[in-house]
Amino acid sequence: MQTRLPAILRTTAFRQTLLSAALFALSSFVILAFVYAASAGMMLRRADAVVNEEVATLSERFDAGGIRAINRYILQRTVGGGADYLYLLVNPNGRSLSGNLITGLPDAQADDEGRVQFTYRRPRVLGTEDSEKDDRTARGRIIDLPSGYKLFVGVDVDEESSLVDRMFNTILAASALALALGVAGGIFISRRFVRRLDLINDVARSVRSGDLKQRAPRNHTGDELDELSENFNDMLDRVEALMHRMRQTGDSIAHDLRTPLTRMRSRLDEALREDGDLEAREQTLERAISDTDELLGIFNAILSLSRLESGESRKSIQPIDPADIAADLAELYEPVCEDEGLGFASEIERGMIVMGDRGLLSQALANILDNAVKYTPDGGAVTLRLRKNGEGRAEFSVTDTGPGIPDEDRSRVTQRFVRLDNSRTLPGSGLGLSLVQAIVDVHHGRFELGEGPGVSVDGRGPGLRASMCFPLKDEG
Repeated sequence: MQTRLPAILRTTAFRQTLLSAALFALSSFVILAFVYAASAGMMLRRADAVVNEEVATLSERFDAGGIRAINRYILQRTVGGGADYLYLLVNPNGRSLSGNLITGLPDAQADDEGRVQFTYRRPRVLGTEDSEKDDRTARGRIIDLPSGYKLFVGVDVDEESSLVDRMFNTILAASALALALGVAGGIFISRRFVRRLDLINDVARSVRSGDLKQRAPRNHTGDELDELSENFNDMLDRVEALMHRMRQTGDSIAHDLRTPLTRMRSRLDEALREDGDLEAREQTLERAISDTDELLGIFNAILSLSRLESGESRKSIQPIDPADIAADLAELYEPVCEDEGLGFASEIERGMIVMGDRGLLSQALANILDNAVKYTPDGGAVTLRLRKNGEGRAEFSVTDTGPGIPDEDRSRVTQRFVRLDNSRTLPGSGLGLSLVQAIVDVHHGRFELGEGPGVSVDGRGPGLRASMCFPLKDEG
């Protein structure tokens, strides 16, 4: 049966902390190893320099008096065992002529310059308790003299060698301690990290089970988990708002579709009951077809909103002249306003280029004009303008003298299927302004509703000004 590591050891935080600790331990080991190598090298160089200095002195003695001068010098230096150096002079037969502390040449392999490092046993002094260890480390040079004589000159480096060994052991211990502390720190940090993640996961599980009121806790430190909690909560706020909107949308669809469906059914039933009156039956069927067209218009608007929100329409955005759109719609709606008993005026500024979809922008402006014509009473006026506003953007605006929209309702009317009480008796689906808002969002613009030119002709409101602002092409 395969055993699994404890959960805390399988967390990303623990693995990352352990990796950091391992890298820190490795880097510490490399740095300390460099210090060790430098220290050991310095010790060797110092010993070699001392030995070379003594070898130079002996060379001068040899040049002045030969083997006898060297032998006499060594005997003088080693009288009473107080010499700072290790000496050994041997004849061609290998017999020791003079020296101290060592009885034979070192067996260790010498390098090209005759340098050798070895372990020797220091003899105990009779009648004393020598507490020092017997085996010690020495370093020196073996020099070949004429006629087969050999000379060894060295120094005791046992203390330095022991110091270097202790330094190496300390390096290993420090690296192991750094790694152990890193593991302990990883466990500690991981526990804190995992506790905070568990709280966020608990909220996610609650939301998955249907409780949209839950929110991830924050400590307001601004760290990564706090930022994750903030974004997570913002997402939940968005989801909750969308779910609420979906429920409202469902209710609105049921309410707004029930009327035309009921009316259409009644008319079809009436057409079936017509006894031989072909003309009345045709009129009833024509009204039923009109109701069907109204339903299709609602569904087409819903599909258009879905395509806009999915980003599908962004593919057809290209440089266009907004003045052409304004001019075409002014020409189209001027006779419509005349038929409705309304005045119509247009003011169109040319010379601007925006990035947009001509069809979508035309549809958005037409929806605004439709609303203006629909809600402006007989004798009122509608004005269409296109200009560069104070922000340097292209601005479409439609102003009417209708009842307007109360300030507290202006943010709601751009939502799907939202219709104010005073508009329930008029034809429409409540999707016109929401479609305008979606089109403006696709074009990175801004849609605003404000008060119109003043009191409407029937005295019921200040009128309405609806504007769409879009960045010019040179703004990017």
